[in-house]
Amino acid sequence: MILSRTLAKTRIARGQRPGWLAAWGLVMVDFALVCAYAYAVYALLIGWIRTAQPDGFWVFAAFFLLIFVPAQAVLILSSLWAAKSRWQDSSEGQA
Repeated sequence: MILSRTLAKTRIARGQRPGWLAAWGLVMVDFALVCAYAYAVYALLIGWIRTAQPDGFWVFAAFFLLIFVPAQAVLILSSLWAAKSRWQDSSEGQA
C-alpha cells in the first residue's frame, strides 16, 4: 500500500496518467502481499485455536481484526490511489 500510494502521488504531481496495468498492477501486488499476510496469520490463529480452544466469539473477533480489517484497509486505499492516479479531468480538453 505504501509503494502504490507513493508512486500514485508522484505520478499525480508530475501530471502523468499511467496505463491500466501500471496503476492496477500495484493493487494486484498489494493483494498478493495481503494474501501472504493472511496465510501467515491464519497459521498462527489455527495454532492458537487448537491449543487455547477459545469461544466462537473470540475466534471470529481474532479473524475479523487480524485478517479482514487490514485486508480491506490495504485494498481499498490502494484501489483509491490507483483510480486517483488514472483520473482524467473532463474539463481539461475543453476551452
